[in-house]
Amino acid sequence: MSELTAEINTNNLEKALRLFPKELKYNIADGMDHISRKFLNTFRKSRLQGPPGVRSGSHGIFGYFHRASLVSQDIEGMGMEIFTDSKIARIHETGATITNPGGGKIAVPLSRRTEMFQADGRLKQKFRRPQSINSVKKISLNGKGYLAKIAKKARTITPMYILKNKVKIKPRLGFIQTWDDMQNVRIEILNKSIKDTLEKTFL
Repeated sequence: MSELTAEINTNNLEKALRLFPKELKYNIADGMDHISRKFLNTFRKSRLQGPPGVRSGSHGIFGYFHRASLVSQDIEGMGMEIFTDSKIARIHETGATITNPGGGKIAVPLSRRTEMFQADGRLKQKFRRPQSINSVKKISLNGKGYLAKIAKKARTITPMYILKNKVKIKPRLGFIQTWDDMQNVRIEILNKSIKDTLEKTFL
């Protein structure tokens, strides 16, 4: 987390609140809108482009994040909300251990099979259901279970998935961390909103 160096200019805030409460409310609302858009843009670029975050295209996890303004009659009740209902996003944010509800093994695609993945790192549609792929059989190599494509004519065996009892997902989305790291930026934007209220109104 970055060290907090910026602070809300309370003198300007109290002055603007006393003299121009309506104008201040509009400017604060614009500032909060700016903050939410800037945060989501930073979050997408820094945490959804692969390591150390999550590799996700614009229509992946990011598409499930939304923002909303909290409307109020007074400034104290104003706010903003950035949220998602995505269970996958929550797992990547907090970490989790994934198991098969039916008690069976989980087929995890082998990363070295680059032909199974799109350029942005997502698994291609036809490889998302291993059981529907022709000529894929369960095999054992060095004591580990795999799903492999067996080509009898070419006499080749190509492991495509490793079978695991569970998969441990480490926290790596960094949604909250990104928000915390922007604390100074958020305060600077709000201070500018307050300053603009005083300067534009006095002109």
